[in-house]
Amino acid sequence: MRFGGWLSAALRRSKFLRLMRERRHVKRTCRDCLALYRRVEAQGANTTAAERYSQVIASRTGADAKAVNTIMRRAEESFAAWPNDRPLTFRDVVQYLAITERLGDIMSESGVRAHVAAIVARLIPANL
Repeated sequence: MRFGGWLSAALRRSKFLRLMRERRHVKRTCRDCLALYRRVEAQGANTTAAERYSQVIASRTGADAKAVNTIMRRAEESFAAWPNDRPLTFRDVVQYLAITERLGDIMSESGVRAHVAAIVARLIPANL
């Protein structure tokens, strides 16, 4: 195999492995957030969805109330306000966390390539 062919194959393998790591991260984020949500839900039966989302964010990130509100606002702006204005969902929150956490891990790389929305939709129930 010529050097160019070897390099091209190595780059394809590298991109594939990166995509697999991203997918694994999103799946882990979904499982972890869903477990946190179920715990929060069991502890406070009379809480609103937004309160449960806030508690999950705080538990997952260790953020204070101000930072949690910022995350909630950004998730809403990213997924619930555009292109259609609708209420924030737990899927939106999990998708935002998965993407921002992954971007924090790969600052030198260019974005997230995994189909995060599809993975989140498969693993997080729509009614949360």
